[in-house]
Amino acid sequence: MSDLAQRLSQMHRPGLLLRAARLAALSGDAERRARRRPVQRLLEEEAVLNAARMGGGLGYSPSRHVEVMSAILCAARSVN
Repeated sequence: MSDLAQRLSQMHRPGLLLRAARLAALSGDAERRARRRPVQRLLEEEAVLNAARMGGGLGYSPSRHVEVMSAILCAARSVN
């Protein structure tokens, strides 16, 4: 199991977020985002988004969270 796959397996996110990210990962946009940004940077951004989600922050964007998660899923798919 790659480091990215292991990290993804340890994430605990809402099912609706994951389902939306999996559907979005099928698009070309998600693949472009995955290629454009280093995976570590995507993971860091996802952690910030998740903290905002958990904290109920006004700056939380569910659509951005889905975009970032879908890019991470595309990156994980290309590693395996």
